[in-house]
Amino acid sequence: MRWLYPDPNDHEENASRLAVESRIARWWTAFAEHATEIRESFSDDSDFDIPAFMREHLEQVDQRLGWEFGPALEGDDERLVITPEHRLYLRPLADAIIARAPKIDGFELYHARPAESPDVALAAVEAETERELGRCKVSTAVDEMNRVTLKFFMPDALDRELGAVQAAIAAESLLGEEAFARWTGRIEVVDREEGSNWVPLEELKRHVFAEVANIDATLRETPLVMNVDRLQWSLWRLSPPQKDEYPRQQDLIMGSSALDSMSACAQLGQNFDSRRYSRVGETFCFLKFDGEGRKIAARMDERKAVEKTVNEALIEAGLGVVVGTGTGKKYSYLDLALTDVSASLPIIHEQMRAAAVANRSWLMFHDAHLADEWVGIYEDTPPPPS
Repeated sequence: MRWLYPDPNDHEENASRLAVESRIARWWTAFAEHATEIRESFSDDSDFDIPAFMREHLEQVDQRLGWEFGPALEGDDERLVITPEHRLYLRPLADAIIARAPKIDGFELYHARPAESPDVALAAVEAETERELGRCKVSTAVDEMNRVTLKFFMPDALDRELGAVQAAIAAESLLGEEAFARWTGRIEVVDREEGSNWVPLEELKRHVFAEVANIDATLRETPLVMNVDRLQWSLWRLSPPQKDEYPRQQDLIMGSSALDSMSACAQLGQNFDSRRYSRVGETFCFLKFDGEGRKIAARMDERKAVEKTVNEALIEAGLGVVVGTGTGKKYSYLDLALTDVSASLPIIHEQMRAAAVANRSWLMFHDAHLADEWVGIYEDTPPPPS
C-alpha cells in the first residue's frame, strides 16, 4: 500500500488505505483516552496491562509494527516509539500513524528507537540474549557501498553466533534504529585485534559518525544536476537467471552508471539509503518500462531516446539527472537522482507518455523504506511486479 505517492484512480488501494486510516484514528482515540493510565502504569503499583492494550489497539493497525515506551528525550515526559523495526518498507505507514496523532500531553512520539547510552545498550543486550556482553572492543571501516562495517572483538563470548547477535543489538541501541539501518554494513565478530583502530564499545557511536563524515567528504556539495559535465560513466554487465517475471531490477543484463557504488548497491539488493550517496537530499529512483516481445536492439534504441528527453527536461528544470541506464531481459531502466520527486513527476509523465512507452511503466525507488512506493506512468498502469 502506498502512502507517499498514492494514485487517486486506484480505487481498491484507496479503499484499503481509508480502512487503515480508520483503524489509525481508533488507535489514537484509545491511546488518548488511556494516556494517564499508561503513564501511571510505569510505576510499580499499577496493574494496567500495556502489552494487552497495545495488542488490542495498535496491532489492529498492523501486527508487523513494533512499539516501545521510555523516558522522553527532552523534559520529564514519556516517549512512545512506533517503529517498523527491520521492515523498513513499513516506514511510510509508521510515519502516517505518527502524523495523525492528536496532541497528547506527556508523550513524545517517534518512528524509530533513538540512540541510547552505553549503560542502556548493555542492558538491552542482556535483556534480549539473557547474557551479559562482557569485554568488547570495536573497529570501524567504510565499505564499497558507503556503509560503515563493524568488527567486534569479544573475548568473553561463548560462541561467535551469539556474539554477533549481541554485537548487532548493542550497535543498534547505541546508534538508534534509523542511523543503524542507514549507515551500518557488515557486522563481524573476530578472534583477535588486528590493526590499531580498536576502541571501547562506548566509543562506537563517535567512531561510526567519524566514518560518516569521511563518506560525506567524498560526496558533492551540490546536487548532481548541477554537476552533469563532471559525471564519469562506466559500463557493466550481469548474468541474471531466466524467469517469467522480474521484480525491481532483477533482469538487468548490461548498462552504464555515473555512480558505481550506488548502482552496485541497488543491483545487489543491499539495504539502500539515498543519504549514503547524497548529502544534499537527492532521492535515487528508477524508471522501469516493459519491452517484452521486442529484440534487445529495439529496446535499447527506445531506452536511449527516452533517456535523452527525460534527462534534458529534468536538467532544464533543475530537478534531477539520469545517473544510470540499463537493459534487462524484459525491461529497460533509467536511474535518476531527483532533488524533488513530487515536482519531477509531471515532467516524467509528460516525457514518458510522449515517448509512448509501454503501459507497464513505472517510477520506483531504490531506498529500502520506499520499496512499496511507486508511480505509474499512465492512469491505468497496473502495479509493478513484486
